[in-house]
Amino acid sequence: MQASGLAAPALSAVQERLAGLAGFSESEVLRNRLLRAAPLLSRLPLDRASIDHPDWAALLDAVTVQETRMFRAAPQIAAFRAEVLPALAARGALTLVSAGCATGEEAWTLAILAAGAGVPWQVEGLDLCRPALEAALAARYRLGPPDALREVPQADRAMLDIADGWFEPAENLRPHVAFRRANLLDACLPDEAADAILCRNVLIYMTEEGRLAVLRRLVAALRPGGALLLGPTDRPTRDIGLRPWSRDLIGIWRREGADG
Repeated sequence: MQASGLAAPALSAVQERLAGLAGFSESEVLRNRLLRAAPLLSRLPLDRASIDHPDWAALLDAVTVQETRMFRAAPQIAAFRAEVLPALAARGALTLVSAGCATGEEAWTLAILAAGAGVPWQVEGLDLCRPALEAALAARYRLGPPDALREVPQADRAMLDIADGWFEPAENLRPHVAFRRANLLDACLPDEAADAILCRNVLIYMTEEGRLAVLRRLVAALRPGGALLLGPTDRPTRDIGLRPWSRDLIGIWRREGADG
């Protein structure tokens, strides 16, 4: 089978390198994105795969899934705000992380939540895709359609500047939010640095080995008693140092330890 001059074995070799680089699992989604990026594949040095190599970086930009929106999975966000964030804020200043932040909407969601917690705070967004990170930093988004603010509570819209078919976070949020290119398979955060990490719909695109490696790194990055927000299909193994935050909170996990 040929795809824009690229033979199927070469496609498999690229998929294998992507699994090693970023934990991407073979899937129809990845294959279709690779086929669309065929002009990039023809010049990839298979023996020098690196997220910092310009050709591999361009491919990662092309194949990384960037589905996100403000207050995505609103029930989980509401539960985090009501039941988890006050307990974290009671310990002092907050550090919140969006791991796999895409174009930044979930990082800015965390910023809106943190701004109401009554303590000093900072948010960091991490992603591999350079164009997505540029969009996250610019933080100027189209209203839709579909309605980009459909899950944002009315009261929280006061933290957004909305006009002429666009919205952006209020200016007072921006100094507290930073974005950084990072591979979640690497040690991208210091140990015990974060009070809460949001990592939703990232692990579903990864190999089993990649998922476990990323989960272990995220747990290590949490302070004892910190919270990890995962997608509904992301089930940590029992030996990873997490337990459910409570019986009623789906997808919110607490790091075990002295404060947990």
